[in-house]
Amino acid sequence: MVNKAAAALVLIFCATPVAAEELFSWTGRYEGYFVCDHVEDGVASTFGRPFELHIVQDGNVINIGTGTAEQAASGEGTSLYHGLVMDSPSGGFTSGFIESCKSRYPYKELIRIFPATTREEDFAFSANTVFVTDSLPGSEGKLVVESCQWSARRVSVEEPEIQFCDAPPSARKLN
Repeated sequence: MVNKAAAALVLIFCATPVAAEELFSWTGRYEGYFVCDHVEDGVASTFGRPFELHIVQDGNVINIGTGTAEQAASGEGTSLYHGLVMDSPSGGFTSGFIESCKSRYPYKELIRIFPATTREEDFAFSANTVFVTDSLPGSEGKLVVESCQWSARRVSVEEPEIQFCDAPPSARKLN
């Protein structure tokens, strides 16, 4: 009798659909700071600025709009990015990459997001970027290369309204 009851329980548990494990959500508004090593036509300098990020996640795809206070004040708008994030197998960490996909002037930028803990209450992350252009406003025709560090903390989990880019081939869903 005990074996029949155990077998019935096994059948019930096997027949019950298991909810798919949810990904950690990056969606929200972030405040942060970036600092960059800047090389323009072989001349090096550094700079840093506060900035905001607005992130919307769909599965493992994230879309980001960024801007500084100066851009908002001048009406220059935001830069848009598209990329992929992934959780660690244990679910305790998340990381990924994004790339520029729509900007105010032509440039290429690839950003590696370092692994960050998935604690919802105070989520923050850091990232490294590589930025290249010969169309920087005010420096058109000069090769500009930057390596930047981002640090940002989520201040709201509400979904922001941002524009989305067409997905570049490297940022299409993996699932």
